[in-house]
Amino acid sequence: MSENQASPEEGAIESQKTANLQSIGLVLVSVVLAAVGQLTFKAALNTIGELELSVQMFVDLLTNPTMLLGLVIFGASMLLWLLALMKADLSFAYPFLSLAYILVPLGGAVLFNEQVTLMRIIGIVVIVGGLLVIARSETAA
Repeated sequence: MSENQASPEEGAIESQKTANLQSIGLVLVSVVLAAVGQLTFKAALNTIGELELSVQMFVDLLTNPTMLLGLVIFGASMLLWLLALMKADLSFAYPFLSLAYILVPLGGAVLFNEQVTLMRIIGIVVIVGGLLVIARSETAA
């Protein structure tokens, strides 16, 4: 084999790296939709009031338009996630789900006036740092 030719194993590794990088868009949109779905669930629950285990509460949840919207958004997130997993390594894609840990608290603060404490901000910074390490591992390998 000449110096310019890659071995079949190297070609497969390069192909998987390319698939991982191409799937980042799907993963990111999936994560954003998952976070929006969670925020939509919270908005729906805020309109329903206290939850109790009953048939009526189940009916109320399933007939609440905001809850239904949240289910649709979350379902779209799941479908995009599955498409991303068809291309990417699970070990590469899965850590990106932690972006929801950033988006949901920010959305909670903006939409529901929830407090984002210093400890939560530190946690978010640690999560972002971990994601950067994982993303760089794909380009450095």
